[in-house]
This record gives sequence, C-alpha cells and structure tokens, in this order.
Amino acid sequence: MASIKNNIIILNETDPRFTTQPSLVAAGGAATIAAGTPTKGADAAAASPWTGAVVPMVDGDGSTSQRFTGIAYSTSTDTASAAGEVSLWLPLPGYVYGCKAKTSSTADTAAEVQALYGKRVVFDLTSSLWSVDAAAADAVANCVVIVGGDYRTTQLSFMYAHKGTSIGFCISA
Repeated sequence: MASIKNNIIILNETDPRFTTQPSLVAAGGAATIAAGTPTKGADAAAASPWTGAVVPMVDGDGSTSQRFTGIAYSTSTDTASAAGEVSLWLPLPGYVYGCKAKTSSTADTAAEVQALYGKRVVFDLTSSLWSVDAAAADAVANCVVIVGGDYRTTQLSFMYAHKGTSIGFCISA
C-alpha cells in the first residue's frame, strides 16, 4: 500500500538531475511506493552484492539496520503481477527534509523544537501517513537527525545520516 503522496518533502533547493535512474520494485502490489516515500534496499542490510531493488521503508525504520536509498521522486509502476520501477532522490548529504512530528505535542512550541535539535530518531508510519517520531529514544544507530522545524505546523526539519544511506552505508552493530 502506497503512503500519502509527498508526505516527506525536500526543503532545500534540488535539481532533477539528482534523481536516480529508475530502480527495480518487486511485483506484489500496485504502485507500492508513492512520491515522497522513504525507501530502502530490498536486500538485507548486510547483503553483498546488493541487487539495487528497493522497497518502501516501514514503521520504525530509519537506522543503520536499513540501507536508505532515498525519497521517491515518482510513484512506482509495479503491479500485483509485474515488477515495476521508481525514480528516487539520491540520498545526498546536505538535503534537509520536512515531515510532521508523529505526536504534535512533541513539537508545538519553539522551545520543544529547539530542544529536539540534533536528536537522532526514526520514522513512523501510521495509517499511510509518514511522520518523524520525535519521542523515540536518541540513539547512535538512528539516522533521522532533527535539525529544526516550525512549531506552528509541527513540521520538523531533518537530515538523514550519511552512514545509513546506500552511498555511505555502514553496518549496524
């Protein structure tokens, strides 16, 4: 099931040249990855060689236990009976993403947003809606790093730690 389109956005200026060539998405669903969905390698994180196929992240992902492959630029073309493809924003260092806080009360004052700066958390997926789980424990293996936000909308700004991406991947301990 695809999540809500453009639920996670890139806040800084981007260029379509920083998208990947279409990546393989396995058959078994219809348009399983919506634009704006975080994706990961379909293979086990420590698999070698890596096939390059991607799947949508799931609730609680966003650590070095997954190989983050980027945010979907397009909606995937897979169907129940045929594999498809999806274009992704490359998981480049320096991208600042925006997404709502899982629980609005964790980011609804300027002081709360400021106190979250640098906290390493994970994604939450509830009812097809992606959010940043700002209440999750800060952990070295978590890759969703909060760098600000807007308390009026409870949208948090975050970067994805390079160590958990398909480009700079390091295996979780």
